[in-house]
Amino acid sequence: MAPTTTTYVNATQLAARGWTPAMIRDLLGGPDKREPNPRFRRAAPTLKFLFARVEAVERTVRFAHRKKQAERRSAAAKAAARRRRMEMLRLMAAEEVPIPRLEPAVLEARAVRHRDPRTRTTPDGKTLNRWKVNYLRHHLTRYDPMIEGLFGRIGRADAERSLRQRIFEAIAKAYPELYEECQRQLRASQRR
Repeated sequence: MAPTTTTYVNATQLAARGWTPAMIRDLLGGPDKREPNPRFRRAAPTLKFLFARVEAVERTVRFAHRKKQAERRSAAAKAAARRRRMEMLRLMAAEEVPIPRLEPAVLEARAVRHRDPRTRTTPDGKTLNRWKVNYLRHHLTRYDPMIEGLFGRIGRADAERSLRQRIFEAIAKAYPELYEECQRQLRASQRR
């Protein structure tokens, strides 16, 4: 007589097969086995379900119906998220990015004072340009309030990238001498 092995699947493996947590709860009920979490000893145990039982439920009409429902809901949720993301990008694109033009000495003094009010010496040119761009971006535009307004919203990352690029472009247009620094900061932000 050949030895038999019992095969189990966990919730992650079930999800890959199209199961949702509600389907697991309603169609399979409780787990057939519990094992300690392999990564974190104090975490909740891993729930295991007999593969034969899973396959039997997957052959039922009730499972097929629930799976189709889950797929429709998932597609609708993705479409809604895509619409909200596009609306967010449209709103960000419509937002004006005015950059006030300051005299070079005034901008330099404000940037230094903004960076470190105790600074007595003028930093090198590259550092000063970085400070100028940061001052313009954070104090003379609505960049920070607009970024804060995006928190927790769908499409936030794309809208933030778009806004950041538009602000750097506006600063470079108003202050051509800061073009290189704007490009450097934009490249650095894209690597994050």
